[in-house]
Amino acid sequence: MKKKNITIYDIAKVANVSPTTVSRVLTGNPLVKESTRRRVLEKMEELEFTPNEAARSLTKKQTNMIGFILPDITNPFFSQTYIEVERKAFEKGYTILLRNSMNNSEMESAHLREFVERRVECIVFMGGRINKSKPPERETKEMNEVMKRVPLIMVNGQMKGVDCHTIRTDEEEGMRSIVDHLISHGHQDISLIGGVAGVSTGDLKVSIFQEELAKRGLPFHNEWQIYAGFGIEDGRTAMKQLLGSSHMPTAIIGINDMVIYGALKECREQNVPINEFSFVGFDDIFPSDIVYPSLTTVNHNYEMLTSEIIEVIKNIIEKKDTQKERLIDTKLIIRESSFGNKQRK
Repeated sequence: MKKKNITIYDIAKVANVSPTTVSRVLTGNPLVKESTRRRVLEKMEELEFTPNEAARSLTKKQTNMIGFILPDITNPFFSQTYIEVERKAFEKGYTILLRNSMNNSEMESAHLREFVERRVECIVFMGGRINKSKPPERETKEMNEVMKRVPLIMVNGQMKGVDCHTIRTDEEEGMRSIVDHLISHGHQDISLIGGVAGVSTGDLKVSIFQEELAKRGLPFHNEWQIYAGFGIEDGRTAMKQLLGSSHMPTAIIGINDMVIYGALKECREQNVPINEFSFVGFDDIFPSDIVYPSLTTVNHNYEMLTSEIIEVIKNIIEKKDTQKERLIDTKLIIRESSFGNKQRK
């Protein structure tokens, strides 16, 4: 006799699989093994479970789909974080829907609407509007409207007036550790290049950089703090400007690793010896230990960062209480590109 109100959870139990696997069978997901698919379908037939019941059960229960918005998949910091989150999510039976906003607010809005309509369990948001020091009121309002229907997790960013889950690495302490490292090696003339004014993560690094120099009684040179962007070509532009100065620093900090790659490239283009400067980056993206010289940089503790993201997702799906704010320690990785100061004549 046919059971009443059969759900995908009933099917999962008798087929000895997870509810996510049953959901994937219903949607034709190719990730399900053929033997598992046949077993699930057999149990559906035994229990006379119909597609209409499947639709009802799916609308009432969880989807295990996670929306993920990032600004630039070609930036290794974002791609490294995303790939590790996706791997861990797959192990737990979650499906990640990745969307690349290209740092465009309208695209962010379109992706947010799509995720709300698709009834994802939560949305992980990186970059873009959550890194604006002064986001437009329209964007803040939109995020709050989304939160009425879908929980939000902001990674390495936050928006004033949006009370959502935030997970961030301690970039403030990371910048302090860079300045301390360089000063301990005798550097007093230090430059900071890259970034864009109004982007909160960059603004924070600039502020801490200035604060640490002042704390040690060292001068801050306006002409050595160069907003140039976040890419390799931006690093070249900034380095070209430094090399054209009458007085140059002995150490150069990049707002991220890619900017330093560009600075190194410009030095080679102009036949300037790399060892004229100590270089330090930020992010410890995957090429930083294999470029020459290997790059001293701040690591975001990617394993812990991505584990925390998955833990918050899991708690949201299982409707468990979880702390709203999580701060992850960073670590300075010292390699070949930074060394003791050689005084210039």
